[in-house]
Amino acid sequence: MKTFLKTMTAAALGALAVSPAIAQNAQLRFAHMNGPQHTVNLGALKFKEAVESRTKGQVQVGVFPSGQLGENTAVGEQISLGGALIGQIGVGVLADYVPDYSVVVYPFLFKDFNQVKTFLSTPLPQQWAKALEKHNIKVLCHINFGTRDLYTRNKMVKSPSDMAGLKFRVQPVTIYTEMVKSMGATPTPMPWPEVYSALSQGVIDAAEAPPNAVVDQKHYEHAKMYIKTNHITDISPIVMSLSAFNGLSKENQAVVLEESQRACDWISEETSKAYDDNVKILKDKGMTIVEDVDRAAFAKRAEAIEKAFPKWTPNLVSQVRSAIAGQ
Repeated sequence: MKTFLKTMTAAALGALAVSPAIAQNAQLRFAHMNGPQHTVNLGALKFKEAVESRTKGQVQVGVFPSGQLGENTAVGEQISLGGALIGQIGVGVLADYVPDYSVVVYPFLFKDFNQVKTFLSTPLPQQWAKALEKHNIKVLCHINFGTRDLYTRNKMVKSPSDMAGLKFRVQPVTIYTEMVKSMGATPTPMPWPEVYSALSQGVIDAAEAPPNAVVDQKHYEHAKMYIKTNHITDISPIVMSLSAFNGLSKENQAVVLEESQRACDWISEETSKAYDDNVKILKDKGMTIVEDVDRAAFAKRAEAIEKAFPKWTPNLVSQVRSAIAGQ
């Protein structure tokens, strides 16, 4: 019954999205989980300004930071059901629809964002994007969301053996849960906006994120160790409802595609440049920066993760590594 209702809702919303009135004028909402000063929000505002200017106001874009329209999974569901939404959501959410998508955040798979860009130009991610359209989700572009590291309230971590017993916040998606298990900690699924209070109250001992996110959310106020594991070169898709996209005129579709890519490129460049600056901010805020980390030991532990994904295409990790070989 739930599936039937979703299907009927999507059909109804899709019909609305392609009506002539919506084709003439559209009101889109851009949702994400980051704070107002985060690079993603600044990029979203650039996108808004450019789209509204180039379409002469036919396409209006409201920007909603800080999870105002719900956390990642909820936004993904709204998009799939036909809401006039654009969202920056994690690949783990898209993996609910196309399981292979989550491999791009497989720990220690990419050495930097240049490798990620190489992979995104290969057939595999293009096939995934096509498969997502069957669920009414259109991929507009991908951003470099940053190099992810570990951080703890006070525990020094240099190897997986130091992780035992840590209550570790994870995104409520499978690949992050399995990653933390492989590291030896206890995964604690939790929405991003709740992490600050959970750190302050000792509900969790540790988390992981890029340094700009730690700065943005002021987690340094309650976490004192920043461990440079560089375990994931994180990419995050910008997606929108396919029915809402199809409801735009061809000219306005082109504007949305061009300006979303321009915004993604700007966000990615700013994120890449800011890694060291944000780590310095964390140090200045009182965090101890741990660089002497046994990354090889963490990477070895991560090899067990692939077994937890029976829905993945066989040998998927090997396929990705072959696609970026030599880069």
